[in-house]
Amino acid sequence: MNRTLVVYAKELRDAVRDRRTLLMIVFVSIVTGPLSMLLMAQFVSSLDKKTEARKVRMVGEEFAPPLVNYLKRVDVEIEKAPADYEARVKEGSLDAVIVIRPDFYERFLAGDDSPVELVYDDSRAESQPSIAQAERLLRGFNRETGTLRLIARGVSPNLIETVKVEHVNTATARQKGAFLFFVIPLFAILAPILGSLSMSIDATAGERERGSLEPLLGNPVPAREIVLGKWLAAWTAGSTVALLTLASFVFAATLLTGKKLATLLQFGWPELAIFMAFVIPLAGATAAFLMLVATYGRSFREAQTYTSYFVSLVSFVPVAAMFAGLKDSTWQLAVPVLGQQMIFTRVLRGEAIAPLDWLLTAGVALLAAGLCVAAISTLMSRERIVFGRS
Repeated sequence: MNRTLVVYAKELRDAVRDRRTLLMIVFVSIVTGPLSMLLMAQFVSSLDKKTEARKVRMVGEEFAPPLVNYLKRVDVEIEKAPADYEARVKEGSLDAVIVIRPDFYERFLAGDDSPVELVYDDSRAESQPSIAQAERLLRGFNRETGTLRLIARGVSPNLIETVKVEHVNTATARQKGAFLFFVIPLFAILAPILGSLSMSIDATAGERERGSLEPLLGNPVPAREIVLGKWLAAWTAGSTVALLTLASFVFAATLLTGKKLATLLQFGWPELAIFMAFVIPLAGATAAFLMLVATYGRSFREAQTYTSYFVSLVSFVPVAAMFAGLKDSTWQLAVPVLGQQMIFTRVLRGEAIAPLDWLLTAGVALLAAGLCVAAISTLMSRERIVFGRS
């Protein structure tokens, strides 16, 4: 065990000496994730402001006195749209424009339907609140006009409204925020990989390329103890970077302004502790797998190519799971990365995490790590792996 600790300390010292790589990893882990979250929060805040702003842009409002009167009664500001409103909508400077036809009032007085155009570009997410507001106001005017016409003819409006829908939304603000701030689970999964990537490659393919692996394995020390020390160092690096990343998210969460944003995202030290309980075993598994893949690389650059495929696959899993709409299921806990993604989302939603959830995900991750370490130890005893550099 002492020999394993010697290798462990050596690998950590080597990693600290490479200050440029170390600073880059720390900077990316601390800044990139929280910056993404703050930008997302700013985007959500801008959507809220658009939703709260009661304003519509219209063309030809002089042709629709009843509609204009209705909008004023419900405290909606009417702004005249420019002549080039279609071009403005396409370029994104206008969200939605209500266009009134010249024969609107004539058809309205005759009791006929009075078509209006709602011009918008629904490919822009930032336009959705204004579009929804315009549609809601037009539906309100339509409902009020229809009700008044029925009453004028002595018909009860209740006859055409056989079902009255009352919406009961059981989602809490925190549960809604879990979907909006998906970057936290994503970075919680990628951070340990980023932290252990360079060390995993340098400890295997890097030493192989420099020719320092042969004398190291030539010592009267079992290969498994050397591999174990290298793996523990990579595991420590990955876990440390993950801790720094999540701590920076906690700090970023305190910067969120506005009561609604603070309600949407509740990520403090208790949530960080739960995240780390699941991240640490995952960091061990990813570090071991990265070392296993890098062992086949004859050079540092070749190993980087191999490991980049693994990083791409891991980053794809959380995004694919989110957009595929997978429902939580116990079998997902037994799948590394997917299980952690499910747990992290549940933590952000404020749901309880059972001890069995941790035992299953941690057990699978550590089992995978053990198998990878055993495979690396076997490979390190082969001359083709140790001496082959071309």
